[in-house]
Amino acid sequence: MRLGCILIAAGLLAACGQERAEAPAETPAPATTEVSSDLDSALEAEPAAPPVDDINYQALSGYDESWYVSAGWPGEYPAGFAVLDAGTSVPAWTVPNGANEADTSCALPQYANYQLWNYDRADADDLRFFVATKTFPVTLSQDASIEYISDGGIHTLDLKAGDQLTYLRYLGEGFTVVAYEGAEYDINEAELRDISDIGSMPTVEDQWVRVTCADGTQPWLLYASVIDHPGIVPSPMLAYGEASDIAPEDAEQIRMDAEANRLAYEGVEPGSLE
Repeated sequence: MRLGCILIAAGLLAACGQERAEAPAETPAPATTEVSSDLDSALEAEPAAPPVDDINYQALSGYDESWYVSAGWPGEYPAGFAVLDAGTSVPAWTVPNGANEADTSCALPQYANYQLWNYDRADADDLRFFVATKTFPVTLSQDASIEYISDGGIHTLDLKAGDQLTYLRYLGEGFTVVAYEGAEYDINEAELRDISDIGSMPTVEDQWVRVTCADGTQPWLLYASVIDHPGIVPSPMLAYGEASDIAPEDAEQIRMDAEANRLAYEGVEPGSLE
């Protein structure tokens, strides 16, 4: 079974297995005004049906109510990691919670690529992906009507200065899930940038994946922990929605590309370390 969420059309996507509360009955009817190009293009996309994932990750992980826990990993190109070296063993968790220390280890197969779109690996190893995001309040500084996507249409949420939303998680393509008066809304985060304090808090999230180790056990790995482990690099991106295990003949090029990207991110000039 394919597991995890595919961010096909940001805002239309609900994290798989995560039930969304319906908007209150008094929610305004779909907007009749001209819609933004971002929302319009999201509606025109042809989303694939998300796979079913019926695990209650909040209960399984033990994160408290200050965290929003949902299936899948965020981002229009979700993160992932690939194992380039043989004999790679990484710290792992029996219970996936960032407050806990790793309590076991996991030997990973060489050339495995752990990414949401690598369906062959996800099926073979019964991978499970979820993210825990630390929630925070977002306060409006002025009256505003915010557009959101629901049931395949565009609606507006009318807010007043001083109203408070709760940031829940990032989806992709600039879209974010927020809560207001008990309902959840997928909105374009840019709409809140100049009319709220949404930019004043950093996004804190733990990205977890359950893997199958060489000995057949299935512990959890924390992306932030495993990505810096020797012999592991960020998943290479082939094209939108595509991923696979690493071909052995491509491993060294992928390793070099990953190192070049790391140095560029750190602002190191090519060749300066030679």
